[in-house]
Amino acid sequence: MSEARKIELEEEQEDLQEELQEVAVLDDASADMIIKQLKDAEDQYDRMKAWYDNQIKKLRDIRDRTRIWAETCLRPYMDMVPTTGKKIRSYEMPGGTLKLSAQDPEFDVDDEILVPWLEKNYAGAGLVVVKKEAKWGDLKNLLKDQKTKQLRTIGADDGTTLRIVTADGEIVPGVTARPRSEKFSIKCK
Repeated sequence: MSEARKIELEEEQEDLQEELQEVAVLDDASADMIIKQLKDAEDQYDRMKAWYDNQIKKLRDIRDRTRIWAETCLRPYMDMVPTTGKKIRSYEMPGGTLKLSAQDPEFDVDDEILVPWLEKNYAGAGLVVVKKEAKWGDLKNLLKDQKTKQLRTIGADDGTTLRIVTADGEIVPGVTARPRSEKFSIKCK
């Protein structure tokens, strides 16, 4: 990004900060006016983002089609020119380098067949991965109080975290919670 463009963006941000001064909201009408300004800004963002996303898609398509065209044109030429290297053959030109690289084959792995074979033939080699993890979402639903629909908690020794407990009062090991402040949000219609 050019230095002039950076300065221009900084000036735009400063102008926006001056424009968006904190306003004392004393009634529904002034609160609704602020929500309308937010909605207008979100709508403008959505329109511009959609436009830019469309432009980027068009440019990406042009780039990709041009690359396919160039590769189609230059691949036969690569077979005619003297190249250097064995595994990676290359040909240097003023505008770039043409390369032809040997590739490993693609493999299709069927774990249902391969895993039992590995367990039989390479049991101690560590070639089979067994992953165990807790289903926290399911456990959380089981531990919720049926009346309040909230998890039962008690304060931890450090005073800043909570421990989760079962209906019988047993502390659930390996799980702590940190209280968070309320989250404020605005939803525009």
